[in-house]
Amino acid sequence: MTMRKRIFLSNTAMVLISLLILFGIGGCSVLLFKDEFINVIEQNAVLSEQTYDVQTLLMENQKNPSDWEELSKQLEGYHFELYVSDQNQNKQYSNVRHSEKECIEELEDSEFTSEKVQLYSMESVTIAKCIVKMKGEDYYVYATYYPGELSLWGMDRGMFEMFIIVFAIAGIIVIAGLLLCCQLFTRSMIRRIMKPVDELNQAALRINDGNLNESIQYDADDEFGEVCHTFNEMQLHLKEGIEKTEKYEKARTEMISGISHDLRTPLTSVKGFIKGMMDGIANTPEKKQQYLQISYQKACDMEVLLQKLFFFSKLETGNMPFFVQKVEFTQWIHKYVDEKELESTDKGYELVIDASEKKHWVSIDVDQMKRVLDNLIENSMKYAQTDVLKIIIHVSDENGQAVIRVQDNGAGLSEEKLAFVFDQFYRGDESRNSKNDGSGLGLYVCKYIVEQQKGSIKAYNEDGFVVKIILPEIEEE
Repeated sequence: MTMRKRIFLSNTAMVLISLLILFGIGGCSVLLFKDEFINVIEQNAVLSEQTYDVQTLLMENQKNPSDWEELSKQLEGYHFELYVSDQNQNKQYSNVRHSEKECIEELEDSEFTSEKVQLYSMESVTIAKCIVKMKGEDYYVYATYYPGELSLWGMDRGMFEMFIIVFAIAGIIVIAGLLLCCQLFTRSMIRRIMKPVDELNQAALRINDGNLNESIQYDADDEFGEVCHTFNEMQLHLKEGIEKTEKYEKARTEMISGISHDLRTPLTSVKGFIKGMMDGIANTPEKKQQYLQISYQKACDMEVLLQKLFFFSKLETGNMPFFVQKVEFTQWIHKYVDEKELESTDKGYELVIDASEKKHWVSIDVDQMKRVLDNLIENSMKYAQTDVLKIIIHVSDENGQAVIRVQDNGAGLSEEKLAFVFDQFYRGDESRNSKNDGSGLGLYVCKYIVEQQKGSIKAYNEDGFVVKIILPEIEEE
């Protein structure tokens, strides 16, 4: 269940239970007051007889006034209480309760007649009211009756007051119920929410400590489950990135160390031959010419290594410039092979071109494309492991695209090595020796250049090692 649904259902349940509590208390209140009203109605018949007797008693007292204590005792026999005030509404005698006194205060400003006893009913209180002349003064006499069944926890209250009290109590209970429900559901929701949050926090602390092996264990089908899953994937990618970076740094260090070694070797030779000429060891013109020729060749080798470093620096910083132009590819390949003829003879390999007369127009940087072919030929010379190296450049088309395949007659590579040949600093032969002393950048550079020109490149074995390059063709103008 998603967190949105869980929050929605939790809040709905909280409100629903609170409403049920409210309706329950309201129902109990209605039942409570219903019983009280029924009790009042059932007592009306008996009360009418008592009221008649009280009226008679008060009328007799008007004719023959007695002591208020004595009158109060007589009224007690009918369950009535007595309240007496003078003309100025000053209390003279009272044994009434709170609710009855409030009703009397409402009647004090009403008109009195001395001839008869007036009856009133207010908030379940029955009041008989009359004037008694005593010692030349008028006294207001109130005989009150309040059913004991209407008292609340032993306290006498009017019906309105009772309703207000019950309403206030019900409100307090409802508020308490709402708070309790909120607390319960909120605590439950906090536990559910904080569990994945705590897991994420612990995972972040583990990553900060360098521990990338322990993942978050939270499989709930909600939004936090997705977040935790994404966090685990991020941690995995971070781990792979760190491992890749460490591997890259190791390979780069090895490459720099190897190039330093490769630079030191010809530099030592150059210094040695120059020292030989300075010390007079090269004492003939032929020997001096030989020393100079060797020194020059070693300097050229150092220049090639420095160019590789410079090129690699541009590659890493993304500053490698590309000057693209429209070229007829078949003709350009023929020209490239012709230029390599002298070099191939000197270095002992045979370079052959296999191409039809069909024209293939492509948009390439000719200098960078030449670098690609140079790297492929150099790679074959280092790793072909054959006595007579033959390199064939096939030019064809495939699905409207220009295809070039550079194939040697070597032993090829194992399948596990083929998957890494275009990786940075990867060398098929990890040992550094005079023959296989590559930097591991040649095929990586080829891949970079081809892809920058919207092409693709792959390697496979087919009667030797083959590199296939596909370039998009353009229309001839």
